Amino acid sequence: MKIKNKICTTIASLCFAGVGCAAYGQVAQSPISLHWRKAASYNGKDNLELNLVLKNTGTQVVDLKNADLWFNAIFPIDERQATSYTLSDENGNLFRIRFADNVQIQPQDSLQLSYASKYPILNVSNVPNGFYLQDRSNPDVVSPLSLHATAIKPDANEQTLYWAKLYDKNASRQVSTARKPVLPTPKSIKEQQGQLVLEGAISYWVDPAFQSEMSNLQTFATMFGQLTFIGAEEKKAKVQVKKATGYGKEAYALRVNKDGVLIEASEGAGVFYALQSLRSLIAPKAFDSGALTLPLVDIKDEPRYAYRGFMLDISRNFKDKATILKYIDLLSHYKINTFHFHFIDDEGWRIEIAALPELTAVGANRTAAFGITGSGIQPSYGSGSGATSGHFLSRQDFIEILRYANQRHITVVPEIETPGHARASIKAMEARYQSFLAKGDRKEAEKYLLHDFEDQSVYSSAQYWNDNVMNVALPSVYTFIGVVLDEFKSMYAAAGLTLQKVSLGGDEVPNGSWEKSPKIKQLMDSTGMKSVYEVWPYYIAKVNKLCQEKGLQLAGWEEMGMVNKGKGMEVNQELASANIQLDVWNNLVGGGQEDLAYRLANAGYPTVYISANNNYFDMAWDTNFEEPGLKWASYADLYQSYTFLPENFFASIGHSVNGAKFEKGHFNAKKRLNEKGKSNLLGVKGGLWAETVVTGDRLDYMVFPRLFSLAERAWAQRKAYEDDAKFDVNTFNKDYSEFLNKVSQVELPKIAKTVKFRLPAVGVKEINGKLHANVEYAGFPIYYSTDGTVPTLSSLRYNAPIELKAGQVYSFVVLDADGRQGTVSVIQK
Repeated sequence: MKIKNKICTTIASLCFAGVGCAAYGQVAQSPISLHWRKAASYNGKDNLELNLVLKNTGTQVVDLKNADLWFNAIFPIDERQATSYTLSDENGNLFRIRFADNVQIQPQDSLQLSYASKYPILNVSNVPNGFYLQDRSNPDVVSPLSLHATAIKPDANEQTLYWAKLYDKNASRQVSTARKPVLPTPKSIKEQQGQLVLEGAISYWVDPAFQSEMSNLQTFATMFGQLTFIGAEEKKAKVQVKKATGYGKEAYALRVNKDGVLIEASEGAGVFYALQSLRSLIAPKAFDSGALTLPLVDIKDEPRYAYRGFMLDISRNFKDKATILKYIDLLSHYKINTFHFHFIDDEGWRIEIAALPELTAVGANRTAAFGITGSGIQPSYGSGSGATSGHFLSRQDFIEILRYANQRHITVVPEIETPGHARASIKAMEARYQSFLAKGDRKEAEKYLLHDFEDQSVYSSAQYWNDNVMNVALPSVYTFIGVVLDEFKSMYAAAGLTLQKVSLGGDEVPNGSWEKSPKIKQLMDSTGMKSVYEVWPYYIAKVNKLCQEKGLQLAGWEEMGMVNKGKGMEVNQELASANIQLDVWNNLVGGGQEDLAYRLANAGYPTVYISANNNYFDMAWDTNFEEPGLKWASYADLYQSYTFLPENFFASIGHSVNGAKFEKGHFNAKKRLNEKGKSNLLGVKGGLWAETVVTGDRLDYMVFPRLFSLAERAWAQRKAYEDDAKFDVNTFNKDYSEFLNKVSQVELPKIAKTVKFRLPAVGVKEINGKLHANVEYAGFPIYYSTDGTVPTLSSLRYNAPIELKAGQVYSFVVLDADGRQGTVSVIQK
């Protein structure tokens, strides 16, 4: 035994053994190499067995006595008791493998751990992440582990069929070489023969009424460093910006003729959107050339919808101020005017609230030390062992974001998730409670408490939490919300703005919540409630009143306008006149709620349609294993996004991924938007939930080019094919093709220097013994190899069909000028 102890390394002594353990927040090497792969029995259907293999790459025995292996998995995992380990579900998407006391790994030997997922592993985003070892007798000792994963791919024949289907889809959708001149499409545009060439010194005049737009005009001018803009008298100016009566708030006229450029508008927003249309008219090469060449056009324009939004979640995976400012610029270029800011959820509180510092000290800090009260919350979505204490926006950050957005005519609507999706705030306020209780100040401790310690309710949320719902019977919940609202109002005031609307979330409170809470029972008894279902509308009415008292309009997810009367959620007619804005996402095809947005709007609720089926940009593009994202709503490529017809969702439903599974006429009984509903449909928005979106580059990949489709539907006027009775897929495909050409040939090249957008995949099909290739969006070069290697910029360029030879492995890929690659298509004969 003495000899064995000399050569054996325990997890607790790794740091002293020099083999690379780490304290919280530090990264170091470990002797353990971790591999993930499917088990031999895995079939993606009734057998979902997976393996984790720990290999000791060092020269000493690794003793796993007292060791825990922690990791996140996007899908639930079956708990398991094995001889050498116990696998347990530790709430949310965090799992723990606890090793038996006698488990060791010899040098260069391996230990295999098996477990079963509850759902099939569909793509790279379903692979577990955030692995670290922790010594349970000394929790300060942690060792991050990098994962080596093996893709679960179809066989060669299945891949060949996949790429052939993509080729056919590309061919059927790209039916025109024409392209839209402006994106989003103006209400009226007349194109004329000829061009206006601007070069050298350009004279301009801006109506004094639009001095507030000078910053935007100067920003626009700086895009063309080859030109010099010089102020001049109105009649002598080449570029004129005039104030005129009769235009709506965001409407404008833009005329480019041989004499110059004329912009007319009644308000500054109209001037700003005229500039964006002018930007869209310009070819990408003009930004770097010596002259600026413009087509001659006469545009009269105004938006289809007053509300054109984008929702970004930075709670699940934090994005910093620079990323937010970049996206505000991008949104403004495509006339999106509302930024729905989701920075609060179960997995993080990402905004400083001066009155409650625990919200960021605890709620923004994911840490392996989460078991210590007040240290932070548990790791989620791959955050691992390193602390994330700085992952929030400061008060000054947010004020700067507000000012930046306002200058670009974007309204920021903050979302404070209540009463569900509230775990980060619940844990932060529990830490505050414990701190003041330790000081003997129970009154202050309970002032902002968000949960009832005696609540024995059992539930599991959409993200598998069992402790993420505020107890709405507590007066302290409303005190807390009131303080947070006051802090937000203060930040808006500091930015020179007035907060007018706030979202309080209100979605996905799981079944079972509040059922075994003594506080809720007292509330029900005192108010005469007969069912726990009545607690929900009670809460909505109460927070709506709170918002009204603070001069705010309440917004929230669709459940705020719904009630459960014992048979599932249905439209709540009693609150339809309460002026609560509903953001409606649930139109999952086949889920039964495909018409929910229309039913709520028809009932009288101000409604914003955020279609999960089309415009949730965290959904995977398609079924390829290498495509990141989730698929619980739908797979959604650019075409699927474009099939979204806000007022006629069912007209094109058969051409969306899930809708194609149903026979024609299947949805005839669903409600359509009536005239009252049309007046209540404020607009549309898209959104991105960040469970699988860790980096800024991944954010770019998921949002672009799909955001262009959202911009088109939000601004452009209703198309003739938007009609249940008259929808024609050929007309639709022609319009889509012209939109696609504008996106691929003009808009994507313009943002290529700052946005790592998704490059198109290559469709490949064998036709008469030759391989034919095309791309999902035209204008991108295809490179290929015949030896199975991934093509590079020095590889062969595809220009014509290639003769297929037996025994060769063909790889096709789109590469940009920097060598960044898209998805690789592999064909093996």
